[in-house]
Amino acid sequence: MSGPDMSEPDMADVLASTPGVTPVADAAFAAAYEAAGDVDRARLKTCIARLHVLYGAAGGAGAGDVREGRTATRWRQGFASLEHASPCGWTLVCVDAAWVSAPRLLAAVLPALFAGVGSVAVLRTGGSGPWPAPVLAALELAGQEVVADAAPEVLPTLLEVLVASGSTGRTTEAGGRLLLLGEHPDHVSVLARAYGVPVWRDASLPTIGIVSRGDAIDESDCPNGAALRAAHPDATFVDVPPLPQSTARAASLTPFAPLAAVACAPAHASAWLDHAGLVLGPGHEWCWMHPGLSPAWFTRRAVALLPVTASSGSSGLP
Repeated sequence: MSGPDMSEPDMADVLASTPGVTPVADAAFAAAYEAAGDVDRARLKTCIARLHVLYGAAGGAGAGDVREGRTATRWRQGFASLEHASPCGWTLVCVDAAWVSAPRLLAAVLPALFAGVGSVAVLRTGGSGPWPAPVLAALELAGQEVVADAAPEVLPTLLEVLVASGSTGRTTEAGGRLLLLGEHPDHVSVLARAYGVPVWRDASLPTIGIVSRGDAIDESDCPNGAALRAAHPDATFVDVPPLPQSTARAASLTPFAPLAAVACAPAHASAWLDHAGLVLGPGHEWCWMHPGLSPAWFTRRAVALLPVTASSGSSGLP
């Protein structure tokens, strides 16, 4: 295993030295932590714990572990492979001025931390005034304290600085990642991709279905609708009926708009997996995952396919 890439930018220094960027003060984190209250903090801890198991502990490494190294394999089919894997050097997570959902932000930030990205920053563009208390409290609980406000016009300059800081002759993809949550001008993602920086977007406000429990389901087996709405004040919530267990019949009985998530009793969960990327049961109202975003997205992999020769040195294998 090799150590962290020393070319990684110090995000706190970069943000502090960029005109138009205002880092969030420690006092704001402390105030938000207190304002969130015991109940919401416990809910946020559940979200962090679930993501840690699903993306962190299940992957064989805890948050912050740098997963970098090379693996050589000789295959029975008569060839060899040499794979290099390393986390990207930096990740910038941008939310818009209206962002209020702590669980959806955690689901974007934590995979980067679990991948071992050394420099991660969360930036609110165009916002003013205090951040929503649950959002800052969530970042505090996750150990993500490099957080700042910025004018929207600062983003191109900031991207240029970050890309330049990681220019070490490697592929640009190894440098960084940009995540855009909420509404952001298209030219930001176009510019990032022109620099070779992969971009992940979650622009639309979610529509979340709440499944009616039906006569056969006890109320205690259903998610708490009030807790769901508190977790996602910006979401649209729609009431949906339980689906038949037969997915063939279910397909013809779901004339719903695309759903970002469905909240339902465990007995109804299986049928809904064909119609939503995320299904939340009771006790998981403040949990979230972006199914298309995992620690692997923050990791660069390169593979060499080689012949197996008499001299292992000539193939580049150890």
